[in-house]
Amino acid sequence: MFKEINNCLEAALKYASIGFSVIPTSQDKIPPIKWKKYEQQRADEKTIREWWKKYPNANVGIVTGAISGIVVVDVENSGRIDDLPKTVCSKTGGGGWHFFYRHPNELIRNSGRIRELTDIRGDGGYVVVSPSLHLSGKKYEWINSPDEMEFSEYPSELFPVLKRTISLDRDWKSIVEKEILVGSRNDTATSIIGKILSTLPQELWSTIGWGGLKEWNNKQCVEPLDEEELLGVFKSIGGLELAKREKKEVVSFENIDRIKKVEKPEREVSFFEWQETIKDNFPDLLFPAEVALSIIAQILIKDITNPFALVLVDVPSSGKTITINFFDGNDGITYASDKFTPASFVSNATNVKKSDLSKIDLLPRLRYKMFLLRDLATLFSKRDDDLNECLGLLTRVLDGEGLCTDSGVHGQRQYVGEYLFMILAGSTPIPPRVWKMMGSLGSRLFFLNIRSRDKSETELADQLTTTAYKEKEKICRLATKGFIQTLWHKYKDGFDWDKKVDEQECKLIIGRCAKLLARLRGVINIWKDRSQDGEVYDYTQPIIEKPDRINQAFYNLCRGHAIVSSRTQISRSDLKLIIEIAIDSAPTVRANLFRKLLDNDGEMKTGDVMAALNCSRPTAHKEMEALKILGVCDMTQDSSGFVGEPEKIIHLASDLKWFLSDECKNIREMQLALKQSTLSNLL
Repeated sequence: MFKEINNCLEAALKYASIGFSVIPTSQDKIPPIKWKKYEQQRADEKTIREWWKKYPNANVGIVTGAISGIVVVDVENSGRIDDLPKTVCSKTGGGGWHFFYRHPNELIRNSGRIRELTDIRGDGGYVVVSPSLHLSGKKYEWINSPDEMEFSEYPSELFPVLKRTISLDRDWKSIVEKEILVGSRNDTATSIIGKILSTLPQELWSTIGWGGLKEWNNKQCVEPLDEEELLGVFKSIGGLELAKREKKEVVSFENIDRIKKVEKPEREVSFFEWQETIKDNFPDLLFPAEVALSIIAQILIKDITNPFALVLVDVPSSGKTITINFFDGNDGITYASDKFTPASFVSNATNVKKSDLSKIDLLPRLRYKMFLLRDLATLFSKRDDDLNECLGLLTRVLDGEGLCTDSGVHGQRQYVGEYLFMILAGSTPIPPRVWKMMGSLGSRLFFLNIRSRDKSETELADQLTTTAYKEKEKICRLATKGFIQTLWHKYKDGFDWDKKVDEQECKLIIGRCAKLLARLRGVINIWKDRSQDGEVYDYTQPIIEKPDRINQAFYNLCRGHAIVSSRTQISRSDLKLIIEIAIDSAPTVRANLFRKLLDNDGEMKTGDVMAALNCSRPTAHKEMEALKILGVCDMTQDSSGFVGEPEKIIHLASDLKWFLSDECKNIREMQLALKQSTLSNLL
């Protein structure tokens, strides 16, 4: 039966009828809905039909775990499957297999790489099923469908490490608000007390905790419990909670110096001298290096508590690694690594004793330093589930408040307090799926495209006879180290920034750049339908982050640039950094299209977009439609696009017209003039 179903809606309804918790997913496996609630409840037929009415091209996902009664062993192509017990099984669109086993009524957590090319999808996960269509163009297909055979028992002998006592979330609102009869008073009170004490800090137990419990007892219990009896239970559970907290490993906020003490250098290096050194050796890298210097300088400003993470993007051999190398070798101020996973921030390595884990944790070693990562492309190339987990961890630590993790081996480990650090990384161009995933998580990463120019044959020939790259890099590294030491000695106690002296117009421009980036990297799914009236686009509700966090990050970067420029208030020369980063931190296609839009005085026709993106007419219309929906552009002469009809035209939105102004052009030309002068020096 299941093998004969080719319609995703029909399949979703059928899966729901046999007890699966069904959700829609896109072809990149990301649900277009908030799906976590369906770990606890199944969607009804009406909801499922509404989903596929809104997302007619959606794939079918099944939430794994107790809610659906299944655990899935997910094996990639070439992974080992010969020892897996025979059970319900499907071939994935990517060429791997899903083996469906009966849920053992014990918590089975999601786990990546439980062995080579093998993952587990249990409580809190989901899988895509037949007849869904993979990005490769292949369909998910049943090998042994649920109507052909029974689900076999979960192979705990193969994957025993994943078993835990089940503890699923509860609907506390309904528990607290419902009327409690005599027979269930004690059990309900015990549950509520446990929830209150595990949530509140100890200093609030006797006030908010006890007060709230007494109010619940008197209002919701048909016959309230004796207050003395209730207090006894409250104190008993409180003792257990304190004992549990003592067992947790909490690495507290250590009292270390924010500004590393640096001896006065024998010869101080000025910002001008540093610029000239970089310009003489690597003129094309001066702007990205200046941005990087502005990032690390933020550590000197006392009120800055938000990490700033920048990724330099370009093709191989474009100068990303060279720029990052300028900053290496500053002990106590920078920290470099050539191999990195976000899981190393707070380690839960199974082959290390818990008492020794703090010795290998990365997060405390990065505190008040700039983390240098020469190749972040390896992170962006991970498979979707692993990438999502990595980006989630990275997003959390970039809040600057530490990190708390749980594992089945070492339990809970956490660092609490201010864990400020900066990141300077390099990567080849970012794949579209990564942009989409970062947008859904609320990206904390910023990007700068180096846009390295193509060298002439003469330049390449001269390059062979001039000073070797490594020697030139060494010169720039020494200049950078000298300038950083000069800066750290000058502001050895940090700097108290007076925000009141900053020019209001500069702060308004920072806000415009923040609003632009928030819109440009909004997440949206668009698909095309054709009606009697012609071409029609439908789309999901766009997810556009609030600009507040970006606004603060941009302001901090401008202040960092002011500090390196020997100024104590921001000016227009600092704004050139954030305008370029605001554009480059958007998905690549949108960033390129926005730059072309500025070059064309804020107006582009369909043909212009096709030429700019080297794409087909439907793709051009889709990208134009996306900018319209995200509030970046307005659109006129909207037509079906048939031959002979007028083209669609996009115009920069009225509240973004400042980016076409002479003021904006003058600010951006500060960078362009720098590039032109360095190019003329070469010629």
